[in-house]
Amino acid sequence: MTVNVAALIQSLGKTYQEIMDNELIPYITKPTGSSGDPFLNLDMAKEGIFLTFNRNDRVFVEMTLRILNKKNEKYRFPNELPSPLVPEMNRAWVHNQLGKPEKSHPPRVSFNDHYGWVELYQYENSTILTSMQIDYDLQDRVRAITFLPTEKVRW
Repeated sequence: MTVNVAALIQSLGKTYQEIMDNELIPYITKPTGSSGDPFLNLDMAKEGIFLTFNRNDRVFVEMTLRILNKKNEKYRFPNELPSPLVPEMNRAWVHNQLGKPEKSHPPRVSFNDHYGWVELYQYENSTILTSMQIDYDLQDRVRAITFLPTEKVRW
């Protein structure tokens, strides 16, 4: 089922119920979380979207789009991305389209896991000040994009 990614980005800061009332989430399944975790999550795997809500007030605080799937090289993000983003991007393309990032972290190794570059950009969102974090794989391909209120950025 297709999800309106741009509308979900505009919904940051709204409650789970408001998002459901606007029919932006095609699932009846409610977000869940581990006991004691301050967040609840809804993993819409088929849609390539991972949503995070505050546990106490059910406010939508973060959305991650899975652009690449390392277990399936043929995977292609199934939803329309907001302009200028496209399903296949690399770091050079992102820099050409969006310019220099506000912040960045170089590739690193942590517990034998390898991570590519991570870059932070401002995203033009009319409702609240929003940041866009882009994660790359080691070949500099965009692996995931996370949208969150700028006030929640932990860098």
